[in-house]
Amino acid sequence: MVQQLSLQLPEPAQRWPRWTSWGIVVAIWTFPGLAALSYYYLNQTVSGQAMSWAYAFVSTLPNWYIWAAMTPVILWLARRYRIERSNWKMMLMAVHLPAMVLLMLVHSLVNLLLFYVTDMPGHDTLSTGLYTVHFTTRVHANILTYWTVLGVYYAYDYYRMFRKREQQAAMLEIRLAEANLRALKMQLHPHFLFNTLNSIAALVRKNENRTAIKMLVQLGDFLRLALENKGVQEIPLRQELDFLQRYLDIEKIRFQERLSVHVEAEPAVLEAYVPNMILQPLVENAIHHGIAPHAEAGRIEIRARLDGGKLLMQVRDDGPGLDPAKKSRRGGVGLANIRERLENLYGDDNDFSLRNADEGGLLASITIPFSTEPVMTTNAAA
Repeated sequence: MVQQLSLQLPEPAQRWPRWTSWGIVVAIWTFPGLAALSYYYLNQTVSGQAMSWAYAFVSTLPNWYIWAAMTPVILWLARRYRIERSNWKMMLMAVHLPAMVLLMLVHSLVNLLLFYVTDMPGHDTLSTGLYTVHFTTRVHANILTYWTVLGVYYAYDYYRMFRKREQQAAMLEIRLAEANLRALKMQLHPHFLFNTLNSIAALVRKNENRTAIKMLVQLGDFLRLALENKGVQEIPLRQELDFLQRYLDIEKIRFQERLSVHVEAEPAVLEAYVPNMILQPLVENAIHHGIAPHAEAGRIEIRARLDGGKLLMQVRDDGPGLDPAKKSRRGGVGLANIRERLENLYGDDNDFSLRNADEGGLLASITIPFSTEPVMTTNAAA
């Protein structure tokens, strides 16, 4: 499930300056060069031969720095002529094997010229035989070096593509969740609106026009606030309770003295973010099933508090509660909407339950993570 969502595109990867990149490349190739130098030193020491530091440096470090200089060529070949499952034979035979041999020949030639320029023993003249010696002496190491560079590049490239696809999949998941939340919210608005308009129509049929007009004004205020938060999935609990009060003002016009409401919220939770219009369907359900069917007055209690580090919101009515033989109060558009929205926003880190309260009536409870920041950052959208 989508948890702790943030609809923000990843920042572009930081690019190092060119000189820094080259410095890293040289540093990487220095390690095998130093290893070869230390091996030469130990070999000379153990065998009791005289140590020539000039010869040691020329015969070790430059071998790897030549490969460092040829690394961009190998990387270009790797990108331009990728070895894939579908073409690996052709790429090996037509591109990479010939390229490897060519680079090895260049490597041996440069290495021989370096020995000649530095006037190393046995290199006072250039000859085909001497060149062959330089080529064959390091042929195995050079073959391994070429394919190591190629392999490291492909390993990094596949990892980069994997991360990119992983980010794309995460973004798609976030956008899907956001689209689903918008759809659920759009489903809730007409559901509430139609119920309210039906109540106004009933008042008009009873010639209670003044009351109907008052309800229309209250409905207009509520819709204005709702439209101001169009596209917003989460709002502070303080604002959610203000929305809920606007809705209750409408219902109090309808039920008059029959409806009594008590709201109690701990100050510490008023700034916690909750799903927009998450309490209204619960209160509507309580009014519809706990208050409306009965002639006597009814009471609805709304509470919000911290519970074990999480935010607990409860709505209780003093109606008949749940009838085990009936499930009408378990379903409906509003309650199904709540379950889906909570699941989309918090995954498994939420709890929504309906049960008969110990003191009578129905108790609806929602438990979500306590956070003073929205879980999902969405762009205001139409």
